[in-house]
Amino acid sequence: MNGRPGSRPVREPKPFRAFFLSLAVSAVLLGALLTTDGRILELRNAKADVKELDRKIAEERREKARLTAAIDAANREEFPAEKVAREELNLVHPEDLVLLYPSGSLSGEKKTTPTPTHGPRRSPTPTP
Repeated sequence: MNGRPGSRPVREPKPFRAFFLSLAVSAVLLGALLTTDGRILELRNAKADVKELDRKIAEERREKARLTAAIDAANREEFPAEKVAREELNLVHPEDLVLLYPSGSLSGEKKTTPTPTHGPRRSPTPTP
């Protein structure tokens, strides 16, 4: 007390209170700045885009691996459905050349040459 009549007593400074008050005000101002800054939203959207693109890349890689396996199987001529159709169902591809042998010619009973067929048979036309 300074000894003057009617004067207020001098208050002691409280550094911890001032520090925490300053810290709270700074945190509020920083939070307001970050929420109103558009760049933070752009960064969040960019991260979401990166995740989506990574997911699409992984999906495309799986599709590529599947197609590569199918191409490899085709190069090795491993078509299970086509094999069954040819061997068990006696079906032919439209581009295949079909040879028709007379009955008994493959067993060695008769010796004839195979006749290739390329399309529908035509009846011979008489010459005048």
